[in-house]
Amino acid sequence: MTEISIQSIYGASYPKSRAVLLINLGSPDSPAVQDVASYLTTFLMDEHVIGISPFWRSLLVKRIITPRRAPQSAKTYRLIWDEETESFPLVRHTAHIARELADQLELPVAMAMRYGKPEMTEAITALMALERITEVIVVPLYPHYTRSTFLTAVEYAQSVADKLGATFRMNVIRPFYDHPIYRQVLANSIKPYLDQPYDRLVVSFHGVPISHIEEPCGENNGTPHHCYHRRDDHGMDHRDTCYRLHCESTAQFLIEDLAIPRERVELVYQSRLGWHPWLKPYMKGRVPLWPKEGHKRVVVVCPGFVCDCLETLYEIDHEYHEEFKKAGGLSFVYVPCLNSSADFVGVLAQIVQETCA
Repeated sequence: MTEISIQSIYGASYPKSRAVLLINLGSPDSPAVQDVASYLTTFLMDEHVIGISPFWRSLLVKRIITPRRAPQSAKTYRLIWDEETESFPLVRHTAHIARELADQLELPVAMAMRYGKPEMTEAITALMALERITEVIVVPLYPHYTRSTFLTAVEYAQSVADKLGATFRMNVIRPFYDHPIYRQVLANSIKPYLDQPYDRLVVSFHGVPISHIEEPCGENNGTPHHCYHRRDDHGMDHRDTCYRLHCESTAQFLIEDLAIPRERVELVYQSRLGWHPWLKPYMKGRVPLWPKEGHKRVVVVCPGFVCDCLETLYEIDHEYHEEFKKAGGLSFVYVPCLNSSADFVGVLAQIVQETCA
């Protein structure tokens, strides 16, 4: 990936009345402990991430979680920090996507992080400075819906726009996990890694607390394809907001699109925080069992992330990779995220064009 100047807007000179706003999660400003602590605090203080009262959330985050996690997290963030560009992969890839998308669509494309920089205020202000803009297509870079990613990003963007007095209309695209061209590009990115012998394709998603899942979608936790098999029981609105349905559907799509047996594909959830129930099965518990079950060669993909980050580069391809090998595994192959590949930029371009049609 070539070096890029990370900024809040690209293609500002294109004389169009429509623009795009890309939103990603964000990263700390640097791997310094104080920057990581600031990032963790901002992230965890979001009511959509930890849904308890502000008082108890503040006490939990600022007095317990952040002081304990920040020093260790800073060490792991250091492992994926690029000293030359002084940036993290998630931010660099998002900047590349924004620049390439602007040129492909010939539209201004702003980028903002829900937590971190470039800040949402900077991106909205840059769009407002283009007085010709009457509509902004908001693209949360999350293929699947959760309230702690998609919802909070959209609500925050709208609240900042309202606070700044923006007059343009904001048109939010829906989660694109089931878009045909996204399915095709995701499957094509995995295919080369299945040319070598493997026992299991592991499809890992970021976990969420069961409390974030509506009933009855939270029932039978750990049962494969629970929501996928009862897809028709979801109303149209609920289909767009059921994270479990989205994850299970993606796993099923990969079985179909890659033409591989169902028994060779396993869906798991990673990155659990705390001791309350999250979506199961937990990847942490499954990793040491695979070699014992005869699955000594695994290929792991994380389709819930569009850009590689700490959860993929460290948690998956370092931490779980080592645990798998220690448990007797022979081959642990991680499939990189789509990142800022030309194919993925093409996916986003088509989705924006369809939204504008």
